[in-house]
Amino acid sequence: MSPRRIVVFAALLFCLLAAPARSIAAPYGVEESGGAGDYVVLVHGLDWFRDTLKPTADFLNRQGFHTINVRYPSRKIACTSEAVEWVGKVVARRCTDPRRRIHFVAHSMGTVVVREYLAKGRPGQLGHVVLLAAPNRGTPLASSLRWKPLGRIICPAASGLGCGKKGAPLTEPVAVDFAPGILMGNRAGWFPYFSPFLPGPDDGVVPVSSGQLPGMAEMRVLPTSHTGMPRNAGTLSETLSFIRTGRFSPEPLR
Repeated sequence: MSPRRIVVFAALLFCLLAAPARSIAAPYGVEESGGAGDYVVLVHGLDWFRDTLKPTADFLNRQGFHTINVRYPSRKIACTSEAVEWVGKVVARRCTDPRRRIHFVAHSMGTVVVREYLAKGRPGQLGHVVLLAAPNRGTPLASSLRWKPLGRIICPAASGLGCGKKGAPLTEPVAVDFAPGILMGNRAGWFPYFSPFLPGPDDGVVPVSSGQLPGMAEMRVLPTSHTGMPRNAGTLSETLSFIRTGRFSPEPLR
């Protein structure tokens, strides 16, 4: 391995394994809050010590939506198709009212899960889709996970989100036909040491440029980090706007 990759490995492991033990994540399964409005299915990414999308779910529930926060074993699945199956079962069992639309909000690796789920077959009452910090074109950090010992520790499925030579994605993203709204961050937050290894502006984990996806409705960049995005005030406001209208707000928050 190159010295650069070794530095990235060490920093990543330190940040993940040194996180405070009191932030233990919720059990796997589903956290459901029964608002009277449309369904919103939330799908997290690589989740270690906290329920990353709970702030988003709580906010949307207060707006009257029926939130379904999917908790799947992101660090144990071998490929994203296992997570896709997990999400599909939750949607089939929980989103049973045909009068309600089904919206999706996903973060990080969860955005890939939602894309694959919708590519295989979407619910008839599909609403709007919001992708947060989406590695649609991969991230150099995930390339490190192709080293099997590290991939087993962190997440086997995430290795497929890496980049090849000269930063090219391992797999070019396929155009989507459900016109998602994509929110990306440009603040490193807890991961400032990773930014030098990422091309252009980034959120500390994923480059802003990686959010570009053929067929998207629009993409907006917010002043927030990868881990801070789900609870960021701008993220919550823009997510609500897109779920309601299929567009972000006319005047983005600064």
